[in-house]
Amino acid sequence: MAGPVEQEPSTGQIRWADPRVASGLEELRALPDVDEVLGVLDSELLAAAFLARYDFDVQRAFEAISHTASWRKQSGISEVRAKLLTEPTMSFSDFPHGPTVLKHFPQCEGGVAMDKRGLPYAIRCVGIADATGLFSIISEDEMMQFQTYLCEWRLLQLEKFAKETGELTGLLIVQDMFAPAGLLNAWRKHGSKTKIMRRLTGMMDEHYPGVMESVLLVNAPWALHAILRILTPLLPQRVVKKLQIVPMAQTPERLQQLIEVSCLPQFLGGSGADADFVPARAALDASGSGSELFIKAGQKEERSLDLQKGDVAAFGLSVANGLDIMFGCHFEKEEAVEEVLSARRLQEESGSSFAAPCDGKLVLTFDNSYSWVKPKEVHFELSKLPAEDEAQTPSEGLQEAATETPSDLASPSTPSEMDASG
Repeated sequence: MAGPVEQEPSTGQIRWADPRVASGLEELRALPDVDEVLGVLDSELLAAAFLARYDFDVQRAFEAISHTASWRKQSGISEVRAKLLTEPTMSFSDFPHGPTVLKHFPQCEGGVAMDKRGLPYAIRCVGIADATGLFSIISEDEMMQFQTYLCEWRLLQLEKFAKETGELTGLLIVQDMFAPAGLLNAWRKHGSKTKIMRRLTGMMDEHYPGVMESVLLVNAPWALHAILRILTPLLPQRVVKKLQIVPMAQTPERLQQLIEVSCLPQFLGGSGADADFVPARAALDASGSGSELFIKAGQKEERSLDLQKGDVAAFGLSVANGLDIMFGCHFEKEEAVEEVLSARRLQEESGSSFAAPCDGKLVLTFDNSYSWVKPKEVHFELSKLPAEDEAQTPSEGLQEAATETPSDLASPSTPSEMDASG
């Protein structure tokens, strides 16, 4: 969903609120041979954004502007911009390959999704995206074509805002990380698509400076930290610095600082109907993700994953209904056991990652033997993270150990011990 470009941005000078922007542009226009470059760039706001990126070093900004002007000329961006200006009601579904992208990558931008500044913000439901299905239908170049239309659409929104307010700013991007089958499983399925991710973020960083002001990774589970350990070295550092991780419990409060409740869908802590924003997200239950484990009182369970030397595994859990579980993790290798995480009672969502020093088995232990009464419902993930550009492989199966009811475990000595968080 996208809001229309209500009017063509002024072709004259914007009355900038920041005098540094106004003076920087004046100095830029005084450079020799600049008219043709700025004519191809065709965006005063984009020129101002390059100046701000280089701390108003006019010569450095001009070099970057010249590079982008050449790219815009070779890539036919002027035609894209002209089409958006002549068809101001064009929606994302009207963009090249738009219906296919929207089907496999549920999202919303503009329309009902407006922030407190009066600018459109983006919702990207990353956790339910189907990258494999998307790229079985369109090519990476076709995805880049869609993204070019999107970047130009965003640029026009910011130009209109600058004309009205004199402000040089960027758009808010909200990435919803909730994944019904678990974020690690989603990453294993689609993690090999990092190449196109680098192309997309590289284009936005190089040729559209400042268009993205910040990127909030919301409803973020513990697994996101493990994934970012692999992902962030592949992204432009200017993009990485814009990322903010917001856990699920903090998502409503953080977003309501930036967006009115009525302009937020319910799955992000607002009052708006989910179907009015991202229909594909409306039917999903965000109460838990990953594999589910039901552990009876007085019992414990184990799950394990075979690893080879150098493999990186991520693991973690959350316990339903505010209860806790005794959780530990160890690595079994030839004739030895290495403690990864000492057993402790956990109530809040928790997780970590582990790099295998040799071939062996990573074992998670969920121990509810201290509870005489209360069973525990645990959502957990345990998965090997794919290396960069690793070919997709079937997910490793989790090996289930027999449920134990140890007869020699000491019983709680008092009722308070028996039921404390148990």
